[in-house]
Amino acid sequence: MPKLSVIMASYNHGTFVRKAIESVLSQSYQDLELVITDDGSSDGTVDVIRSVIDVRIKLHAFAVNQGACVSMNDAIARAQGEYIAVLNSDDYFLPGKLQRQIDYLDTHPEIGAVFGLPRLIDERGRPLEKSDHAFGRIFIAKNQSREDWLRHFFYIGNALCHPTVMLRKICYEKSGLFDPLLMQLPDLDMWVRICRGFEIYILPEELTAFRVLDREQNVSAPTKEKMARHAWEMSAILERYAQLPDSDLRAIFNLATEKAPRPEAKIVLSLAAIGLARPGYSQFGLALLQKCIRENPASFSLIEYFKLVGEVDPCSVNFSGLEYQILSRSKLWRAIKKILRNLLPRNRSR
Repeated sequence: MPKLSVIMASYNHGTFVRKAIESVLSQSYQDLELVITDDGSSDGTVDVIRSVIDVRIKLHAFAVNQGACVSMNDAIARAQGEYIAVLNSDDYFLPGKLQRQIDYLDTHPEIGAVFGLPRLIDERGRPLEKSDHAFGRIFIAKNQSREDWLRHFFYIGNALCHPTVMLRKICYEKSGLFDPLLMQLPDLDMWVRICRGFEIYILPEELTAFRVLDREQNVSAPTKEKMARHAWEMSAILERYAQLPDSDLRAIFNLATEKAPRPEAKIVLSLAAIGLARPGYSQFGLALLQKCIRENPASFSLIEYFKLVGEVDPCSVNFSGLEYQILSRSKLWRAIKKILRNLLPRNRSR
């Protein structure tokens, strides 16, 4: 049984997949298997994969397209290694990538997942300046505790490049597989779940060539359709925060450590979400606040709750998107800060 499984979900990347496969098989670390699930490709991708003869390649090809998360989960379920590395079928590993991460996990048992930095390339494999592209600005973050990462994901968003990761298989076993109902943010959802129980680390070096496709074909490219799905899926990820223990919420939002009524931390979570006034956040925050009040009517003022609903206008009855954002970032946030000061006089809210 190999120590490492490299998993790959391939889909219509016949032009790139051979390069991806060869970047795995040519690594200095060789105790591995390459577990590939093809998601119903129609461009000859499967033929290219089958043309590479190596007993370490384990291919399962879906007859029809089922979605990236379904194919990823299939590959994870078939992986036998203690460690799992992820590679997209249009990206490729840089030399030495696997050995560096194997060595790190072997010597740092407290770390569940280790990432690296991406080297941005265009569709033809030419290097891109990180400062010139959104992806280059996203995947820049300092190492921090899991609670600080959870805070970062909540306030800022993702900062981890998925095809650079190597993690212990136990992370998937304890955190669960990818949510097949997510298309834009399954990786962010996974990082939130992993950080509930594991520390993570970023090696400060480029480990994977990350291909930026022409015409915004990357799943994470900021098109209108993808941004709409992003907002909808973010509300589902925020539900993960509502499931966190109070101890984690207190650390994320810098709450006082003394014991307080159970709903308090979740109320602060709801107000923080409302105050950020981003698509998906306000609706989540109001719904959570409503649930907290139902569970404990004394936990929050009904009058303040009614005011917030009117000011947030969660169904956008009275405001255009731009007007809503302007209102939310000024009057609404000032109102929430006042509520927080009254509710938690000892809390230094963010």
